[in-house]
Amino acid sequence: MNSDHSFDKILETIASPDRLMVALITLLVVSIVGVVMGPLYGNANPMLWTLVDRIIGSIARKTYKPERSVTSLAFRGTIFTFLFIFIAVTIGIALYLLRRNFPLYGIVEPLILSLTLSGGAVWFALFKLRKALEEGSKVQYGSYYPLAVSSRTDLNSTDDYGITRCGIGFMATSFDKGFIAPLFWYLIGGLPLAFLYAAISGSAWAFGKQGFSKGFGTAALWLEKLFGCLPHLLSALFLSCASLFTPTARLTRSLAGYFVRKGACPYNEGGLVMTITARALNISLGGPVQDVDGSTLKRAWVGSPTSSARLDRNHLNRAIYLSIMGYVLVAAALIAGLLLHKIL
Repeated sequence: MNSDHSFDKILETIASPDRLMVALITLLVVSIVGVVMGPLYGNANPMLWTLVDRIIGSIARKTYKPERSVTSLAFRGTIFTFLFIFIAVTIGIALYLLRRNFPLYGIVEPLILSLTLSGGAVWFALFKLRKALEEGSKVQYGSYYPLAVSSRTDLNSTDDYGITRCGIGFMATSFDKGFIAPLFWYLIGGLPLAFLYAAISGSAWAFGKQGFSKGFGTAALWLEKLFGCLPHLLSALFLSCASLFTPTARLTRSLAGYFVRKGACPYNEGGLVMTITARALNISLGGPVQDVDGSTLKRAWVGSPTSSARLDRNHLNRAIYLSIMGYVLVAAALIAGLLLHKIL
């Protein structure tokens, strides 16, 4: 009886009304504050990623020497991956204890959860990119900086079309790894699981090189795929639904992305969410680039064989709209969950 009662208690806490409300408040916080204030240190990813990367990221990346053997790089990368996760989880534990001792009428928990999410800062970075593309040769220094830092891409290694593809691709992966996935794990297990996932996904962003790290990011990428594969499908579903409300996007085209192999994106390079975005907007994404460390990332081309890779600010506008509608649909789903709890 006691074990059955405990199991029922666990089921009651999953996506409980309290967590749904906290998730909804946090969504509004990261969306509004991110647009108003912009990215922290130019990084539009979750704040937790930025903080831990500034502590350990540069030190870890100095040990990445491509001439070393795969075994040596994998060993070093695994150590730094777990160190990254340890630091992030330690921050999470400290904040969790703070929340328990000083709840402040429930205000603290949404603020803590917001550290694991991205939102309006992504739109801020893309708005700056759009303005830079509009101004052309008159572009001010630093207009590309948030995208370069956030996507860890050397934008000098590609042209305006490639930069636009990079921006749209970053939007899609951020929606998945920086929004849906940590929110999913929060609804399942509260702040501890949200911080654990954010720590893992942050290490994959910092060290994974989208699968081209020659072993250095293997541990981080493997852990992220283990914890991220289920919410990844949920992210793709929300973006597909968002295409219903996005100008020129098509739900039917996005649905085809679930079944195609040619033009599909490998998981470590963005996976299904990248494929869905490309198909929905009828564009090509991906393509080879260099990262900010000078490594060549031979990324696959993603999208329909007939779609164009020559993207401009109009395509970027539609991608921003698609992202915003994805957030709106998630908010609607959270509100629906709260109403369902009241009815039942």
